Amino acid sequence: MYPGIQRSPWQIQRDVIRALLIREMKTRFGKWRLGYAWVLLEPAMHILLLAAIFSFTGAEFYPGIPTMLFMLGGIAPFIVFSNCFSKGVAAVESNRGLFNYRQLRPFDAVLSRVLLEFAIYLFSLVVLLGILAWFGISARFNDFLLLVVINLLFFGFCLGISLTMCVMGTKFPEASKFAPMIVRPLYFISGVFFSLEQVPEEYHGYLSWNPLLHMIELTREGLFASYHGMFANLPYLATSSLVMLAFGLLVYRSQWRDLVRSQ
Repeated sequence: MYPGIQRSPWQIQRDVIRALLIREMKTRFGKWRLGYAWVLLEPAMHILLLAAIFSFTGAEFYPGIPTMLFMLGGIAPFIVFSNCFSKGVAAVESNRGLFNYRQLRPFDAVLSRVLLEFAIYLFSLVVLLGILAWFGISARFNDFLLLVVINLLFFGFCLGISLTMCVMGTKFPEASKFAPMIVRPLYFISGVFFSLEQVPEEYHGYLSWNPLLHMIELTREGLFASYHGMFANLPYLATSSLVMLAFGLLVYRSQWRDLVRSQ
């Protein structure tokens, strides 16, 4: 017999995450008749609906940026947040049978879900921008480095949210009922279909507490040269993301054994 191959902890972790990603993809898209096409159809339908609503004004929603591109810059990031928030609640229950393997922990299930959401987000964003450009709907690109920075921060923010909701959803099963009640209002106050500069200044102080609003504003600023997110605050987004990630890791660290043992 040949001696077993010794793998480092990093190799084991890599293989666990890869296996979970494949499982998540099959679980999420395998049951749909449209399969992986849903990756593009979900944001595309949001864009078409909002663009149709605002097209009745007969004017460009934001000067220099076609309405569909403007909506894409808000819808794509919000879908990531919404999915990370809602799927984090059920991360333990949907993978409970796998925790019998000592190499796998609830953190791996949450991380794989967030990684998949971001892979879908980046793929759909690039493809939809390309499709719209092919139809002649385009705007001058602005700052690739800014997009990299804010998406790294956004990843940390969503991971922190998902870890927190993972613990909440296991400790308090009722949390799954309240999750949509939190996400839906955020859709209307996070700049998905408006720019902060279009809102009366007396409301800025309230809306600016929302990190998602800064994420969406900065995303549009990074994508479009003619967009001026003068009220977006990168340091605030960075602080919010790091605090959320630290909070999520601390909550998970204190509760992960109970997550595995809970029935």
